Amino acid sequence: MSSWLAVSIAVPVGIGLGASFSVLQPRAVSWYHRLRKPKHNIPFQALFPSLALLYTLCGISAYLAINETILARNTQELKAVRAGQLGMGSFWLGLTFAVFWPRMLALGPSLKLALANGVVANMWFLVAATQFFQLTIAGGMLMLSCVVMFGTLGWWNASLVRMEAAPLSL
Repeated sequence: MSSWLAVSIAVPVGIGLGASFSVLQPRAVSWYHRLRKPKHNIPFQALFPSLALLYTLCGISAYLAINETILARNTQELKAVRAGQLGMGSFWLGLTFAVFWPRMLALGPSLKLALANGVVANMWFLVAATQFFQLTIAGGMLMLSCVVMFGTLGWWNASLVRMEAAPLSL
């Protein structure tokens, strides 16, 4: 392990949680209470730790992929460079969309737009996962866990959209 591990984890976590901190603070829960929530609702207190875990796993996955790209221990050099570049590019695009998801959910123009943003983020994470698998199984599995975790948050977002569209029952 190199000193880049801390940077690889700190950057996604810092960017992700920093961008969404204002809407995930305990005193900023008013947006959450206004939502019509489904039965399988995520508690507000679980959002911040869930996103922290998501960004941490993304950072570790990116570290493993970039480490293999640079060192090319287990992969042919040209394949490692191509998979690393495409994987890291996809990772950063996915992270860019992912960090705006909580803000769009809380402050955005609509829940549907937040859902679309989350779907785009997850598609880029999936592309990154396929490239990371070519470099290292561990990095690919971690990125795949990010896809599943963010997909679960997207499923919750889709449920919120359905609840918003459903007529109020008396």
